Amino acid sequence: MCQSFNRVSNTGLRESVPTPALPVGEAGPAAERASPTDREATGAQHGVNRRRRLWELWHKYHCPIIGTCLEVDDLRRLARKIGSPALRDAKSDFEVHVSFVAAADEKNLLSIAVQKELERRYARTVKRFASAKSPDALRTLWQRALADGEVQGAFWALMTHACADVELRSQAFEDVHMLSHQIGAGLRADLAALAEARKALAHLRKEAESERKRQASRLQKKHTEVEQLRERVMGLEGIEQAYEATRERLRALEDGRELRTLRARVAQLEQENDRQGRRLADAELRAEALEQGLEAAEAEVMGLAARLQEQTNACEALERLIGMGDATDACAGDDCDGCSGHHDRAFDLDLAGQRILCVGGRSDLAPRYRDLVQRCNGELIRHDGGLEDSRQRLEAVLASADAVICPADAVSHNAYALTKRFCKRMAKPCVLVSRSSVGAFAEALSALADAPDSQAAPGPISLGIERAPRATRAA
Repeated sequence: MCQSFNRVSNTGLRESVPTPALPVGEAGPAAERASPTDREATGAQHGVNRRRRLWELWHKYHCPIIGTCLEVDDLRRLARKIGSPALRDAKSDFEVHVSFVAAADEKNLLSIAVQKELERRYARTVKRFASAKSPDALRTLWQRALADGEVQGAFWALMTHACADVELRSQAFEDVHMLSHQIGAGLRADLAALAEARKALAHLRKEAESERKRQASRLQKKHTEVEQLRERVMGLEGIEQAYEATRERLRALEDGRELRTLRARVAQLEQENDRQGRRLADAELRAEALEQGLEAAEAEVMGLAARLQEQTNACEALERLIGMGDATDACAGDDCDGCSGHHDRAFDLDLAGQRILCVGGRSDLAPRYRDLVQRCNGELIRHDGGLEDSRQRLEAVLASADAVICPADAVSHNAYALTKRFCKRMAKPCVLVSRSSVGAFAEALSALADAPDSQAAPGPISLGIERAPRATRAA
């Protein structure tokens, strides 16, 4: 726990003698290790009826307050501002965090700097919580802040509020502790999905490059064959010219042995000409077939390129939604050894609380869809696309949604057509995606969140190659 590390003196410097760790529930030396009830009783004896300062709180609350409400970069900036060489040159984020937590037990330069920074940063939230005049009112504001994802400012405002009792502070402490565990577990799952998507993208890129090289080699061979056929056609044109010259000579000769010889030669040449004509026709047919094969190869390459672009867009959307969080934030708890934990990183996309309707899609991926929408500050409602839900329910949820996403490969024809007509008629934002994968769903969320509401294109839009909808699949 945080109290097991070196303490910080009034000057903001780390002392060389470490303070031994204390078991949970035991009292430490002097008033620095007083229980929350002891500290509140001390404040009541002196007539304190105001918001508490950081050093007036129980030492167990210092770790989650500093770790949740301030980032390590903020702590380093405060250390540089105060001029503490020990903290300014500290290489470990953990060391900086623990030093500030230890300093919070008493009033000194570091704890005063942290107090001022928290008051300045969360002034609006503190002012909003000041309207609460009872623990029940405070508990309502805290639960609302948890639901809205505004934990940092609300946590500081509640822990220092004059009306917050021991039970309410303990509840807030437990909520923040469990929230840190939930965020860490969700981040690990998202990072694993991102790694799989990157691996699949690399494999597709490799296959596309190999296919491009094969098609280029085949195309070069076809070009060579076409050039050879053109040369043969030019040779046939020379034979035709010789035939015309022979006919002119025959007209000049009317009788005699030479005429008969020439007539026999002409007959032979005519046969050769017919044979060459047939070869020319065959060559033209082969050339036409080669050109058709070339067009088919080019179409196949374009299809592979489109598929690669679709996978790239899906991967980029997942990266944008998931991000790479910083794994150095603190985790608070009775059994927290070193206050090391994880905090979620703010997502780039903000749906501003919109209700997103997913028509169709894979049932086994529905929790993943819902998780992505919630992480983007939205709410997901879902219609299975005609498997079990009725047409009347689809019209009702379409009317209640702010925006619609419809995967074309896992939805019935009727639901797909009804969704498209309804969104076009009501000018409602609708994204039609070709696949029901998590990456395609993330790309659709990016398309909905990128454009402001006032500038979003009304009606349905398509991402990737729009396919004809197939029957809805079960999980």
